[in-house]
Order: sequence, then structure tokens, then C-alpha cells
Amino acid sequence: MAVTESGSGSPGVLIVGRDASFCRRLSSQLKVLRRSMPLHLLPPAVGAEQARRAVPGPAVVLLDLGLPDASAYTLAHEWAETGQGAGLVLILPSIDCRPEAARLRAADLLLPPVHLDRLAQALRSALARIGPPGGRHEASRPALVARSRNGDQAVPVDQVVYLRADGKYVNLRTRSGAYLIERPLADLARSYPDRFVQVHRNALVARTAIAGARRVTPELTGCDADPYWELVLDGVPERIAVARRRWPLVRRCLPGDELSHSLMTEAT
Repeated sequence: MAVTESGSGSPGVLIVGRDASFCRRLSSQLKVLRRSMPLHLLPPAVGAEQARRAVPGPAVVLLDLGLPDASAYTLAHEWAETGQGAGLVLILPSIDCRPEAARLRAADLLLPPVHLDRLAQALRSALARIGPPGGRHEASRPALVARSRNGDQAVPVDQVVYLRADGKYVNLRTRSGAYLIERPLADLARSYPDRFVQVHRNALVARTAIAGARRVTPELTGCDADPYWELVLDGVPERIAVARRRWPLVRRCLPGDELSHSLMTEAT
């Protein structure tokens, strides 16, 4: 797969799907991701024969393994034999396909429903494997695609202050606004272990956003609850409670001597 570039030098991405509706769904997701990733969308291919005729060659292929007559597997093997399979992302029709798909050595495997931020992660993996034309690669900025009043929006991960689960949604908070995403909190924790620390079963906090901690006692709350710690966050008014069993880990994320300062001022 050769790197296809638009006028801005973005790598070309080809969707190969079983039908036009499959291609349209993925295309709409990629159009959202283009706001935060350097991507050039190529005309999608419906079926294996259209994929073989795709010119010029794409940098990344999103290949639907649900193509009829196992033609997707044939395509993947052909690309692997010619050394052009590094930028391949496979979309599995079911979990049962995973063992066979894993043998194709693709950059990533996706299971439906494909969430936008998971798709972005797969694209980054593929781009990292193919490398840039001329030996240079501009790393894309990781982002989570979230809902706001203005529709879907790509929110850079480095702007997220905290993520808090609420039913089937996760509330995403930046210093400038609040959003909703549908990706499970546990999946987010696994995807960004260096960025977030899990402070409670329902909350992740950006390590760089932790400004301090305050011990909440019955005297402060006016109720008979057990004392607990809560985090003071940089740039937002909300404070996030820390689960007792997670406090030893979270404490190590506090900046400087903030803990001792908090202990002296907790009654204020």
C-alpha cells in the first residue's frame, strides 16, 4: 500500500465494505475524525474487485471481513504477500472471527459496534506501522469523539480533566465544557493508562489536572459519613471523591507537598 496524499500531505484511507451502507457509516465516522487526525478519505470500495482496482494505493485500509465468499481473507493474504499489509485494519463481523483474523497480522482488529474513539486508536496504530513518506511522520493528536449540543466533536485527550460514568454514558469534562461519550470507562482506562488515574470505580482523572486533595470529615459535611479524600482539579470547580482503596495510588499523583498543605487547611 503506497501512501496517498491530499494537498495537505495526509495519508489516504480506503474503506472496503460488503455494501454501500457499510461504507457510508464508516465514511461518516472518518469525516468526524478528520477534524483531529491527518486523514485523506479515498472513494470507498464495495467488494474485493473494487478494492483491487483502487488507484492510487491507500496508506490505510479498513477492511470488512464480512465480504462474501471469504474474499476479504484472500485480499488480506494478497496484500501481506506483497508487503503492503502494514496499514490494514480489520473489521470483524463477529467475535468468532477473531482467532483467524489475528493470524492476518493486521494493525488492529475492530468489533462492531465501532466507536469513533476506538476507530481513531486503530487508525493511529496503522499509521504508526506504515511510517511516513520520506521517513517522517506527524503523529496525530489522540482524541475522543463526544456528543455536545452542537453535535459530535473530537475532543483531544490532553484537554480532558476527568471522565465520570453515569449510567450508559460517560461524562467528559474539559476546562471549557462538558460532553458525553458512550465508550465504557474501563476501556478508556486501559487505552490511556499514562494519561488518567482511576480514583473511583466511576471516575478517571487526568494526572496533570490534579491540583491537590482535601480530606472531607463529618464536621465539614454535617453528616455522619466516614471521612474520605476528594481531589481539587485545575481549571474546573468540581471535586472528585477518591475511593478508600484507591487513595494510596492517587496520593502518589499529588503535586509536590500538596498533601501536607491539605492536612493543615482541611478545616477551612
